[in-house]
Amino acid sequence: MASLTRKNFLVDEQALKRAKRILNAKTESDTVRQAISLVAFRKAVMRGYDRAAGKLRAFGTS
Repeated sequence: MASLTRKNFLVDEQALKRAKRILNAKTESDTVRQAISLVAFRKAVMRGYDRAAGKLRAFGTS
């Protein structure tokens, strides 16, 4: 696991509860970590779609 850093922020309680249920997370911290990972994964997937559609350069090209 990557190193963890303590953060203090405000969050919509209903959205957090919903995300926790959807992600089947055991804790609120786990919910936030999973949600952040999903956002990064989504970005990678969308870049792959863009490459496949010819919108971005292919891997390994200048």
